[in-house]
Amino acid sequence: MKLNYRDRIVLTVLIVIFVWVAGVMLFIKPAIERLQDSQSALDTAKATRSDLQDRVEADADLPERIVEAYKEVTTMTESFYQIQETQIATRQIDALLAADNITNDDMTISTYNKYKLVPYAYVDKSVVADADAMVDEYMAQGQPLTPETAPAEGEAVAGPVTIGSYEITLNFEGKIDDVQRFCDKMKNSNEQKTTMVSSINYKFDTKKVEGKDGESKEEVSDEDVSGTMTLTMMVVKKLPDPNTLAN
Repeated sequence: MKLNYRDRIVLTVLIVIFVWVAGVMLFIKPAIERLQDSQSALDTAKATRSDLQDRVEADADLPERIVEAYKEVTTMTESFYQIQETQIATRQIDALLAADNITNDDMTISTYNKYKLVPYAYVDKSVVADADAMVDEYMAQGQPLTPETAPAEGEAVAGPVTIGSYEITLNFEGKIDDVQRFCDKMKNSNEQKTTMVSSINYKFDTKKVEGKDGESKEEVSDEDVSGTMTLTMMVVKKLPDPNTLAN
């Protein structure tokens, strides 16, 4: 069939349109999609790079912060004995007793266990007026302040903390003043303030003396005591020096 001029023009236009559509579908559209994917990947990479730069800048003084944190923790742990063999722990307690002239007759030490420290707040009732108590109860709406309820009321209350410890029980003999001084030292002036007297029971010693009539009788001492004492030695593991770890 012979095409006239008009038909040839129409056919040529259709062929051009088909080729253009085919080119768009086969080449241009995939190229645009790849460009969009590349742009998205580039934006993600830029965001990641910016985040990493922020982290690097934030950690620019990280070595100094590590050293400062290590010093702070080391200072805090100076109040604790280190985790150690039980024989060493008992020798340390023996030394503390000997410093106050207290004789250790028999000592036992538990295995390493966990001790729970529970924070508390003490209010002397003698200095709190009835009106103050009523106001406090009204403000609290009758709800006790606990670690669970405190955050909802806008006040932070520390929860219990578990720490390693040894429990040491001993029978002792000594002067009442020395025993009192030892207990005060454990509470106030001992270098390791985390060793505390958990309980103590004692009695004044008695001895037999001969009376004027020749008969023996028991006399209670004014200063010699004997009894049992339980101490809790809280211990922590010493952190390694960060400079040593770096090497």
